[in-house]
Amino acid sequence: MTEPTHTKNIREIELPQPTASPMVTAFGFTLMVAGIVTNWIVAIVGCVIMFVGIVKWFGQSNPESKEMPAVPAPKPTPIVPRVDGVAHLISDSGHRARLPLAIHPYSAGIVGGLLGGVVMALVAVGWSLAMHGSLWYTVNLLAGCMLSDFAEQTTEQLYAFQTAGIIVGVMIQLVMSVSVGLLYGVVMPLLPRLHLLFAAILIPLMWSGLTWASISVINPALSEHINWLWFVISQISFGIVTGWWIIRSEKVSTMQNWHYLERMGIDSPGVRKMGEAE
Repeated sequence: MTEPTHTKNIREIELPQPTASPMVTAFGFTLMVAGIVTNWIVAIVGCVIMFVGIVKWFGQSNPESKEMPAVPAPKPTPIVPRVDGVAHLISDSGHRARLPLAIHPYSAGIVGGLLGGVVMALVAVGWSLAMHGSLWYTVNLLAGCMLSDFAEQTTEQLYAFQTAGIIVGVMIQLVMSVSVGLLYGVVMPLLPRLHLLFAAILIPLMWSGLTWASISVINPALSEHINWLWFVISQISFGIVTGWWIIRSEKVSTMQNWHYLERMGIDSPGVRKMGEAE
């Protein structure tokens, strides 16, 4: 049998070599622009990353573009009809599953955030007492994020007990602890591994960097009073406690394989009970 004519005339096409340089360049440009309104160091880092991306991109496309080696065109594969059914991740479901199949309960994120907030506060207050001899220094600094007049106070005034500082500081700590705890609870089931590393190191470092870059714009006078080493340590302590509490909680299956009547809590004949097999 002779080979079909259309397979003999297929030309080999060289494709451009894949590169991440455009993405690196775009990321650096984004950091550079963000640094204009946050901190000049962020702008410098973004400028360096963008420069590296541009140089790498230029080197891959000039004086002549890099190309992948030519690969002979394969012969067309005959189309074979298949009558198999659709594979489902959930055996008793009539549709494809959406990941994750199970999540941590929201209560675990709330409780973990509150526990992490308590430990974080103890670390911060302990540093304040050891280094400054005052229980209220870090509380007043935290309240200064919302109370602009605190930024104009002297160090001695920040050492002293202030009712407004206690109320506002506790409110900020509660709201942020619960919010970040819920965020941990939602995001961690999406990670394939290294959950505690994500919670204890990655997020605290990212949050500390964002705070450091933005505090100079929000309240530059207050930033002079912050010890950033202890700030990072307190954030890591929050991440360890919150992440550990969420990880140890038992996951619950999502309702994606439930009948819509189940989700509404309606008992109807012919519909299986909550989560039971069809």
